[in-house]
Amino acid sequence: MKTSRREFLKVSSLAGGGFMLAVSVPGVAKLVQAGNQTDLPELNHFLSIDLDGNVIFQLTAHEMGQGSGTGLPMILAEELGADWSKVRVNRAGYDKKFIGVIRETTGGSGTIQDHWDLMRRMGATAREMLKSAAANQWKVSVDQLKVEEGWVMETGTTRRLSFGELAEAASKLKAPEEVEFKKPAEFKIVGQSVRNLITDEVVTGKGNYGINVDLPDMVYASIEKCPVYKGKLKSFDDTEALKVNGVIQVFALPALEPAEDMNHIQEGVVVIANSTWVAFKGRKALKIDWDLGDNSNNSNKKIEDGFNKAGEQFEEPVYTQGDYQKVKNEEGTKEIESTYINPHQAHALMEPMNATAHYDGDRCQIWVGTQNASSVVLNVSKAVDIPDDKIEVHTQNSGGSFGRRYYPDTSIEAAYISKQIIKPVKLTWTREDGIQHDYFHPYQESRFSALLKEDQWVGMQVKLIKTVDYGSGDHLWENPYPVDNMDTYLNAVDGLVHQGAWRSVQVHSSSMGKECFIDEVAIALEKDPVALRNELLTKEIETVKFNRPTRPGQQPFDEIVKEFRIQIRDKYLSVLNYVEKEGLWEKAKTEGGGRGFAMEDFFANTVCAHIVEVEKDNSDWGIRIKKISSVLDCGIVVNPHFGRGQVEGSIIWALSAMKYGGIDIKNGVVQQSNFHNNKLLRIDEVPEIEVHFVPNEEPPTGLGEPATPPLAPAVLNAIYDATGRRIRKLPVTREDIIS
Repeated sequence: MKTSRREFLKVSSLAGGGFMLAVSVPGVAKLVQAGNQTDLPELNHFLSIDLDGNVIFQLTAHEMGQGSGTGLPMILAEELGADWSKVRVNRAGYDKKFIGVIRETTGGSGTIQDHWDLMRRMGATAREMLKSAAANQWKVSVDQLKVEEGWVMETGTTRRLSFGELAEAASKLKAPEEVEFKKPAEFKIVGQSVRNLITDEVVTGKGNYGINVDLPDMVYASIEKCPVYKGKLKSFDDTEALKVNGVIQVFALPALEPAEDMNHIQEGVVVIANSTWVAFKGRKALKIDWDLGDNSNNSNKKIEDGFNKAGEQFEEPVYTQGDYQKVKNEEGTKEIESTYINPHQAHALMEPMNATAHYDGDRCQIWVGTQNASSVVLNVSKAVDIPDDKIEVHTQNSGGSFGRRYYPDTSIEAAYISKQIIKPVKLTWTREDGIQHDYFHPYQESRFSALLKEDQWVGMQVKLIKTVDYGSGDHLWENPYPVDNMDTYLNAVDGLVHQGAWRSVQVHSSSMGKECFIDEVAIALEKDPVALRNELLTKEIETVKFNRPTRPGQQPFDEIVKEFRIQIRDKYLSVLNYVEKEGLWEKAKTEGGGRGFAMEDFFANTVCAHIVEVEKDNSDWGIRIKKISSVLDCGIVVNPHFGRGQVEGSIIWALSAMKYGGIDIKNGVVQQSNFHNNKLLRIDEVPEIEVHFVPNEEPPTGLGEPATPPLAPAVLNAIYDATGRRIRKLPVTREDIIS
């Protein structure tokens, strides 16, 4: 497959000799094409080859355990023809010059899929330049040459030159306009279970995690925050705190006005000390008087009351197809209804939230594990009142993130504190801070109605109530199965706590109800639930009518929805075909047990299905999950080891939320505080997990989150099959299962 470059590639020599390949932003490319090369800014290089033949890749994505620091160079090394043992990874950190070339944030399972083409093009470009350098030296045609494991070789002879020997000469050549990509059948690195390049760093403690940052003359900070969302500080007495040996200073932290939505900084009192543990001890000695405000009345009941009120106030549907009400009134039509609750969920990260800042009066440096460094720059700029070009972000690894480190709150706090004391300072949250002041997974109630006539599903109505309205995209996955008559409604209510992205974001919010309700419909129709899905997905895709205005320049929503359904239908069917071919659904049927099925697409990219096998037992939960078989259509799997790990991690993540999740709010305060009352799944609770990838030569479509959304509905469907109990909320307790 041939490809033309879309970004401008610049080749130059490394200092000391070698090869460097850089990529500019599209605007710079226009300058170059006009011949105005003197106006070029310094470009960022992604790939370099030194005189020893080492291939150095500059990692701009955030590494938080998903393996992007190995997956991306695998793609590049594949096309380059590199010796994998000579591939090295450097962390490039944040730089505005990357904007427009790469995706600047890490999230949405998008790192590999968004950089697939660019990595291949860079590797293939460098490969062809090395071949050209060898052809020039040997005075032969490039067509006579091939590249394998770090060598350029002449076909039919024993002549060969290493990348190191050719790097300097290749750096003096012009990058080719077109390159040819390898065919998937030719891959030798991509598709292999390659060991993670950062494993040695992690095991030896050399990994650059945010919590490990250590700077000369650094002090340590901890913040006692108002326990109620958006409460205010009235006064504080630091007399006893200052008596704690090692406490240096105490001062108030205001509610800093963020530069973006959803970044509220809670008011509090800052304790500065000569160690983190002393800062924690000083906090405990503070005496504080809070103005808790109206949010001190917040509770889970208030959420429920707000949802009940919103449920009586639906107006026109967001989109429609056919005429639900007309069909409902026809003779012989039966309506069934169900409501599903997906509550707030905490992140409960293993590495507590933290950031280190050094404001020196003119510049501010930040050391932080972040998925969104550009947001850190934007918000810190406002917090310390200096231009964003005076802010430098040193991106660190993260010990877990799952969407939480997308938000810059700790960086804002650390920068503000550093400005008050003009010293480098490390801010560390306690575990309790991290749970009680989390950016929680939004709360959602999904109300479903279905119209059944004879043996057909002829109408569907969805009424959603959410604490966050992400926009019209929320409705794309509500009805992936074509039903002739559909309405979708949405009401948003005010949130009572911080809210933000949680592994799989709004897809998880909706998947549980949707994938359980289709099973309810199947049972009412006396059909196998997997067969019903197959039946629906073979129907014609109709155009829906959107009742929300389209913004200027935006594609009409009705077209977006139709394209979305067509796009995902093939992937849904490929997963179902694989399930049938391998007999996975039939094998899950056992005497005395139950089986459940659910499937979901993740933003029209990866489709994941889970088949869950359960059996009743006398455990604390009342039921045992025996096995989970997962099937995914996710394009080419760059590293199957990482791929399986992401699926397994997503399953364990979702099971923790299912068994132990949700938060309790009393008098405005989140009651969960640590792992004793915000439990995570233990190793003896993890079932057998079997992961299947549908064979595919399409580009990768992401694996970090897609296995989370369908897990809960698959388990709930299996519980119903085993016990006859239909559970429609999370978390699931023993009483839900056996009472």
